[in-house]
Amino acid sequence: ILSSMEGVDRFHWNLARGFFAIPCACATFGIVGNSIIFLTTIGTRTLRNTYNILIAICALADVFHQFGTLVQVPFLFDYFLIIDSKLCGIILILPEMGIGVGCGCILSIGLDRMISVVFSTRYRKFDKHYYHGILGSLIVSYCLFLAYLMIEYYRPRLVLCEVMAPYADEGIMWFASANFLINATSVCIYFVMWLGLRSHADSKGMRRIIKSLFIVVVVDVSGWVLTPGLIELSQHVDWEPQQKFVWAYFCIIFVNLGISAKLVIYYSTRFENFTQTEQHRLIFSSEYRAALKSFRFRKSSLSRTSVVETRTITIVSTR
Repeated sequence: ILSSMEGVDRFHWNLARGFFAIPCACATFGIVGNSIIFLTTIGTRTLRNTYNILIAICALADVFHQFGTLVQVPFLFDYFLIIDSKLCGIILILPEMGIGVGCGCILSIGLDRMISVVFSTRYRKFDKHYYHGILGSLIVSYCLFLAYLMIEYYRPRLVLCEVMAPYADEGIMWFASANFLINATSVCIYFVMWLGLRSHADSKGMRRIIKSLFIVVVVDVSGWVLTPGLIELSQHVDWEPQQKFVWAYFCIIFVNLGISAKLVIYYSTRFENFTQTEQHRLIFSSEYRAALKSFRFRKSSLSRTSVVETRTITIVSTR
């Protein structure tokens, strides 16, 4: 982005700011929404399965990732954060690791659900400690790879501090390609899971769980495919620098929109099925919909209790 800033006129500058306001709004909503998913998961006893834990970890990682988007908030007020690349790398280390954990978790959730569907009998017999160690190693390995790219392609220079700034020269290509590859692998895994699920017509609970996961993956992965894909496309189009400048801010809308939509998807997804007579339609709410409602009720009840107790103490102390 920094290289395309030279010669940007006021129209393109304001247009870029307008586009950037959208991912900023998505990031703000995503930080709140994914925090709620994380807190709901760890606060609900029924959400302690492997995939629920991975969903919670992914949500926390997305919070860190979207804080990286908000690093550029001064741009909305006509300012740019141009700093030394080393300081930028330090600021963005958690957002970059959030990207690694988020993409790794989507892949691991897909593997877990695919194995539970295709190899359901063996899945129940797995040594959970060993199994969780394998899934965790996948996530950690991808994070280490991104950390390696940050170190290998570090160049002392002034940068516009944003998510791709730590990757100089060919590092950007490796970063974009790695994210594309891991998300493409996730798509293949979820497709295999879908094929396996079709042969289990009686697995209503599994269908209910996986429907929301499918939507999350489609939205999330679409963002990760569109954003780097469109940015790469701009490198092969004969555009003026100011047009590429605007395009870069337009492209980041998709990945932030996909991440921020998770709470809405988990809360609103429903699975519909029919009884054997097909006279009565059954609607199975997403497990997160029920958990979120229960979690919200517990919080509101706790708040009301606290207010009553405070008032009681106040009355006693007044007397």
